[in-house]
Amino acid sequence: HFSQARTYRRGTEAPSKKEEDSVRFSAVVLTNFFLFAPALAQEGQAPPLEMSGKIEWDAGFFHPDSGFASSFGELGDERDARRLRLSFSSENDFARFRSTVDFLSHGFRDLYIDRKEWSGPGHLRFGHFREPFSFEAMTSADNVLFMERSMATDFSPGRNLGVMAWDYEKSASRSWALGAFLGTSAPSLDFENGGETAKAITGRMHWHYEGDFDFMPMSFSNVQASSGLSASTRFPKNNSYSLNVGGEVSMLPTLFATGPIQASSVQQVSLEAAATSRTLTALAEVSATADRGGVEEHEFLSGSAQLGWIFRGGGRSIIPGRVAFDSPSYRRELTGVPSIWELSMRSSWADLNSGNIQAGTGRVNSLALNVHMSPNHILRIESNRIQVNGSGSLSAFQIRLHWSF
Repeated sequence: HFSQARTYRRGTEAPSKKEEDSVRFSAVVLTNFFLFAPALAQEGQAPPLEMSGKIEWDAGFFHPDSGFASSFGELGDERDARRLRLSFSSENDFARFRSTVDFLSHGFRDLYIDRKEWSGPGHLRFGHFREPFSFEAMTSADNVLFMERSMATDFSPGRNLGVMAWDYEKSASRSWALGAFLGTSAPSLDFENGGETAKAITGRMHWHYEGDFDFMPMSFSNVQASSGLSASTRFPKNNSYSLNVGGEVSMLPTLFATGPIQASSVQQVSLEAAATSRTLTALAEVSATADRGGVEEHEFLSGSAQLGWIFRGGGRSIIPGRVAFDSPSYRRELTGVPSIWELSMRSSWADLNSGNIQAGTGRVNSLALNVHMSPNHILRIESNRIQVNGSGSLSAFQIRLHWSF
């Protein structure tokens, strides 16, 4: 999530907070290793440990108009590393383990165990992982159609400590997930204010369709579609939370924020619909956040709509259980094209004006070209038009080089 990268990179976290996170992450590591990792070994033989990683480097060129510059100052062009991650995973018939460390944020992204069989329904996951909220947020950063996720995901809880049951019921064409979490870090949806945390219950339900689809004179084959909703109820320990919105550019500062809001509970809902027919991809999301128990109650909204077209070399699909976009698949043996070319467009918005909170509104329109030169090498070129409070705009041009192994 770009806001998380910005928070770490801009150094807005106090050293004491980083030390607290280090202790918390170390505790999770030890718990997984000593209590849960043995579940991966059966009959004295441990499954193989697989290693993967990725490096991303960004360059950004910014051209604000006078209105934007008067509010945020002159922005210089920037070049910076976006991600530097190393992952380990292991799997057998009984369980799956995954850990991912980010050397830029100095912390674990994923660190969890999936139990494939237990006394309850579906599978059981526990550790540090992403809460099941928002289609785009659940899609891997490698597989999203743009360099960064949209404003619709800015209110998403992100990764936290928790336990979650989940399953893909193929016979019913349905995916579901439900978990309890202890918030640790979500810079865009900040429940920490002074180091405090939030307890939360988060769930997600999606229905799936696969087959052919006819609409008026047009006909689409090999269609995958998914629609559903995510919901979360959160209880800030110190009865305070805040919302921050960026401009879908990792190198930009926060564009507008609510500041601390007093509330005893916060409810979130995300409505999601996605479809793909191999070369065409569509996604629409609307997210709402409402608080209760404060002096005044508030409701904040965000949303996005995006389209993608692979015009050369491959196609996309939806992962049913995770309910997210998969990486573009290569059809080199059919097309003879050694790379995948994808053109995408997106419009997103966020509104942080409600009652006595008038933090602002924003809109971002984006156009992107993704060139998947191989499964491990991606070139992303993107243009963004960012508007804040209707008083100014910023034109951004970005380039990203992605390498994974």
